[in-house]
Amino acid sequence: MKIRNIIGGILLVALSGCGHFLDEYSQTFIRASKISDYDELLLGSVYIKSIQPNIAQMYYVYPSGNNVCGFFNVLDDDVSTVCVDEYTMIGGDRPYFAWEAMNPSLFGYMTWQRDITDTDVATTDDQATWVDLYKRIAVINSTLEEIDDLDISTDEETADYHRVKGECLFLRGQFYFILANLYGKPYNPSTASSDLGVPLKITSGVEHDKDLETQFNRATLDVMYTQIVEDLQGAVENLGMSSKNVWYRASEEAARILLSRVYLYMQRWDDARSVLEPVFDQITLCSLVSGDTLNSDNRFLTEENPEIIFSQSSLYSQVCWTANAPDLCVSHELYNLFDENDRRRGCFTTNMETDSIALSYKYNTGNFQSQVSDVLMIRAAEAYLNMAEACAISGTDEGSANTYLNTLRRNRIVGYEDQSYSGEELVSQIRTERRKELCYEGHRWFDLRRYSVCEKYPYKKRIYRQYALYDADGRLTSNKTYVLEEDDPAYVFAIPKNVLEFDATPMPDNERPERNPID
Repeated sequence: MKIRNIIGGILLVALSGCGHFLDEYSQTFIRASKISDYDELLLGSVYIKSIQPNIAQMYYVYPSGNNVCGFFNVLDDDVSTVCVDEYTMIGGDRPYFAWEAMNPSLFGYMTWQRDITDTDVATTDDQATWVDLYKRIAVINSTLEEIDDLDISTDEETADYHRVKGECLFLRGQFYFILANLYGKPYNPSTASSDLGVPLKITSGVEHDKDLETQFNRATLDVMYTQIVEDLQGAVENLGMSSKNVWYRASEEAARILLSRVYLYMQRWDDARSVLEPVFDQITLCSLVSGDTLNSDNRFLTEENPEIIFSQSSLYSQVCWTANAPDLCVSHELYNLFDENDRRRGCFTTNMETDSIALSYKYNTGNFQSQVSDVLMIRAAEAYLNMAEACAISGTDEGSANTYLNTLRRNRIVGYEDQSYSGEELVSQIRTERRKELCYEGHRWFDLRRYSVCEKYPYKKRIYRQYALYDADGRLTSNKTYVLEEDDPAYVFAIPKNVLEFDATPMPDNERPERNPID
């Protein structure tokens, strides 16, 4: 359906999973007549805004299934919970109120429950990310169809046309990439033609046939990834025809780095390398070695950091990784990877009361106003790591792989001397560096998934999670241990309940096991 009038209600409900979504039709029309109108539409309805906390009302931005992508950093082996025999209030009211709000939303995610909404403490909405991203995709689809009909006559309008088109393609590719990796298995070249992803919709309008038992079908992963690659290739081409934008708008460099990530997930190592090669003349690595010590006045990832290529969504690490009881903390396994000469170790501090590790100085958490996201950020360091991985696993240029790895380390580790690795050891070193460098940036969970199906160097591990529950008076009520097995089906999320209930004959669901504590 071709609509020049952007109809807010219809555009924002396609594939939302709500049983009565046609009832949400809006009578509010916005007449889009020039490219600048669509540019504003991108900012208002497609880019994911950064949520700012309301300190006066004790409202904090914290990891949650109720926020789009807000739970990415609580799923993996880099996070733990502070468990003590007796609850001790530390740091005033803030940790208590933050945990009281986080706990019901996080439990199902952190303990990998079959149904994250069906627990004694859960109050989360498992369809929030699904609904949000499909709403944004609906706006993108309409925009891409309509901007080709605009009367564009000046060089400035032509540049804006390519920029808007490029940003649309970048964002649609990114959103479908997220959905494919939440609700589909990790991409395995040998099974991608049969493994299911999510419904793939790249046209505007709302299709609804009351006589059909099933409205939407899940596309296979090979079909999904083909579209994702096509979108990001189009983003690279179009964004290359316009000037580089600010870091909160997509750019050619961001599109190239994201596309290289997609190629790594697909195990297309040579393609990842090719798309990245033009990037290195345009990006900058920060030298932590020559910088000031990381502290409350000098954080690593702020809006001023030249490494940040692109960022959208919120910073969810503002109040939760304090290592106060009962907040979240950094896993000792991760912390122990940083030696004493590694300046990134300064991002962490030890809580003297709990002997747990806090994430203190990686983000600008002190003033609660950071616009930098910890779930949807792209920065220069990833380009170096992606290139190192592509060169190493392809087996054709281990020398270059070592060069990119050593370059990153020289900017992070005081007195670092270049090393030369080969074969599986080289790949292992790159993966370890990736874990260290990109921790709490929304990568680790998805990296563990793709490593498990890597044809040349597969890697799998068992993850343990200790989870403590407290009552309203701050008393410890239970302390249980959960385990995520190697190749666990819980690496793939179940399709949200409301989405399944939309059709008389629901689309196939993902099987996730019941998750009970082992003690």
